[in-house]
Amino acid sequence: MLRLFALLLSLSLALGGCATWPDRIPRLEAQAEAAQLPGFESVRYWADAPPATFASMREEMATGAPERRADTLLALSGGADDGAYAAGFLKGWSDSGERPQFSIVSGISTGALIAPFAFLGPEYDESLRAFYTEISRKDIYRQRGIVGLLTQPSLADAAPLTELIAANIDEAILDAIALEHEKGRRLLVQTTNLDAGRGVIWDMGAIARSSNLRRLELFRSVLLASASVPGLFAPVMIEVADGQTKFAEMHVDGAVTAGFLAVPETMAISSEVRPGFGQDRIFIILNSRLRPRYETVDPSTFSIIGRALDTVLSAYDRASLANAQHFAANNNVDLAISYIGRDFDVETEELFSQPYMNALFQHGVERGRTGAWSGGLDETAESR
Repeated sequence: MLRLFALLLSLSLALGGCATWPDRIPRLEAQAEAAQLPGFESVRYWADAPPATFASMREEMATGAPERRADTLLALSGGADDGAYAAGFLKGWSDSGERPQFSIVSGISTGALIAPFAFLGPEYDESLRAFYTEISRKDIYRQRGIVGLLTQPSLADAAPLTELIAANIDEAILDAIALEHEKGRRLLVQTTNLDAGRGVIWDMGAIARSSNLRRLELFRSVLLASASVPGLFAPVMIEVADGQTKFAEMHVDGAVTAGFLAVPETMAISSEVRPGFGQDRIFIILNSRLRPRYETVDPSTFSIIGRALDTVLSAYDRASLANAQHFAANNNVDLAISYIGRDFDVETEELFSQPYMNALFQHGVERGRTGAWSGGLDETAESR
């Protein structure tokens, strides 16, 4: 993540604040609260929605799978090119023969791009491998020329990522996801509604099973939005309506409001007998190290700010993991956490470096095969 912030800082400081889109018509908060997607019903929720919202989701899942006795959730975090770790870990987990079928898979940012394939199972491991080991920066974004930087609301053009998503997410993938949704399983992706300053949880299976002809377009747009780092990529505008009034919401990276999605924030402290999504087991794959590696920071503006931001994000992830650990302990939920090991020492200055991602993928494979899980924040307590 430090490399990502270094890029953002260097370009944004150089450009000041010139780039912009045409003015948007201001909307009232009440309009945003009541906004619906034309042609799609019950496909999204505010991440801070009341507990009853998620209780209703649990009831729907139980109806689809009355025979299931245990619910297992897999949460995939953000992490840009470090998503190669989760892709590799899932492959190694499959190789071990211990990987379960997840009743819920959630993804944020790069985790959102992994989530559909993780949801569909080990037969899609090869797709994930290719996605994270055969690409480079040119397959994700193009840096803008000076004219583009002065006229657009982002430092880079995400057209290559848009094309990569389209090449990997097609109607057949949506049909397969819809089939699993009907069985009571759920695929969830979080974006950030920047106008509201709130997280939005999208029920991707509900989108996939929709008869709306725009289901593929919306599905791809949500994935792109969840991975659109503000400033680096342009926001994804999603058209909604409040009655007869149509307007566009601005959605960006889900990691702006959460590092990963394991327990909805309003449910983490709920007094319900089975709060959260009702899961019995939670697996969290963190596409980062648990703590930043020690380094002597260069006394330059970019290095100091970049290192500070990297440290803030790491602390943010650990706080979220501590909350998940507390939730699991209080609700008799089994919790397992995996993250990039301290022994991974490959370094790169380049974002989306293919050699780096290949090395990290293989590191993930090895840790997945050996079951490198921890029940909390103690790196010395990993199971093998």
